[in-house]
Amino acid sequence: MKFRLLLALLVLPLGAQTTPFGTKVSDPASAPATTTAPAAAPVAAPAAGGVSDEFVDNSVQVSPFRPTLLPEAKSTRTFQLSKLNRLGSTETTKELQRLYSAFATQSIIDGSPAGSSKAVGYVTTVTYAILQDLGDNRYVAKAAWPAAGPNEALAAGVDTMALLLLEKPAKVGDSGKITGMHVGTVAVLFTPDFAPLKGRRLTLRREAFLECVTLEESPAGLQRFVEAINAGAELSATTNETIPCKKCGGLGFTREAQKGQLVDKRIPCADCASTGKQIISVETKFVP
Repeated sequence: MKFRLLLALLVLPLGAQTTPFGTKVSDPASAPATTTAPAAAPVAAPAAGGVSDEFVDNSVQVSPFRPTLLPEAKSTRTFQLSKLNRLGSTETTKELQRLYSAFATQSIIDGSPAGSSKAVGYVTTVTYAILQDLGDNRYVAKAAWPAAGPNEALAAGVDTMALLLLEKPAKVGDSGKITGMHVGTVAVLFTPDFAPLKGRRLTLRREAFLECVTLEESPAGLQRFVEAINAGAELSATTNETIPCKKCGGLGFTREAQKGQLVDKRIPCADCASTGKQIISVETKFVP
């Protein structure tokens, strides 16, 4: 899945390059003795600071620069549907709904046999305005998006340029909002066609987003989710869970004996910043 997405975004044909040629001087040996070949006129160089249209390279190259690294789960657990709402069981309807909500936001609808696949990057809402069309539904855009992921692993973007791969063609100047999956930072070599960079061949390193559709968060979607698990589908969701700090036992401090004193010295726990709690990434696997 990740390989196909990166190919769709990064692999592209190079555009045609125009190479100017000066006037070829005739070979004196082959010319008639009575005819003198005129001197070739010098090719005028572009003015300083200017760019001649004849010399503009309109090819586009996109290459990966920094991939998206989703956090690895620190712990795993199992949610068994057959134990749902049983006395003393942690498998409750409320917990199932919470986990399904996380699963839905981490899954995108695609052409796979299951109908959806787990997202390979953080999914967020991207607001954009198209600056330049790079071909194959790829666009340089002025964009903004909120932070996503645990501890804001994907930092928020505010009025910054980004590379978008949209589902449908768009025109320069179009604006809108999409659900986008972050696919990493890419290096884009191209010739901008917008101010103040117009005509300057350069490489931009920017965040890239693939337009996608996440699963439906509804009772019908939850019902299909449960039916898929009972049919044998191997599904899981990753969530951030709060647990008591192991080092201090949830107290927020550790004790240190002091010689000649009855009261132990309290040392603030650095692992949990004295809160007594830690947030870890937990992968929940669903079974019938």
